[in-house]
Amino acid sequence: MKFRKLSALLLTVAVTGSALTTAAAYGTGEPEKRFPASQYRHDVMEHFSYGFKKLTMIMKGQAGSKDDIAAIAAIMAEASTMTKRAFEKDTRGMQGHTEAKAKIWDNWEDFAGRFDKLEKDAAAFAAVAKTGDMAKIKPAMAAVGKSCKSCHDDYKDD
Repeated sequence: MKFRKLSALLLTVAVTGSALTTAAAYGTGEPEKRFPASQYRHDVMEHFSYGFKKLTMIMKGQAGSKDDIAAIAAIMAEASTMTKRAFEKDTRGMQGHTEAKAKIWDNWEDFAGRFDKLEKDAAAFAAVAKTGDMAKIKPAMAAVGKSCKSCHDDYKDD
């Protein structure tokens, strides 16, 4: 009995010490607050992140069902229609957190063109996903991922 109490106490001390050390090393641990336009962009883009996380779990057989792929693809396709508009306002100099690099607005034609490609790729993925044909779904899904990555590589601070 005493051993369990001592073990619990030591665990509590270790966890508390670790948390305090982390807080001291990295500040409060709370992320910097986004300004409204940044939060909106982030929320729109999260549809892709959540979609890929779900698709990965399905493909690995960890969770969900292949029957869910078409619905996830449809959500991603719908979100793709909002992506370019979410970035049209030049927000350089606004106070608050953003991962958007300033060069987005210096290279707007290239950046906007990438969102046009994402929209086409996401629509094609959604159409193929309805068929249930995994031989076609996988490359269509990969094309959406490649479109996402092309912007992240050049226009997003990670």
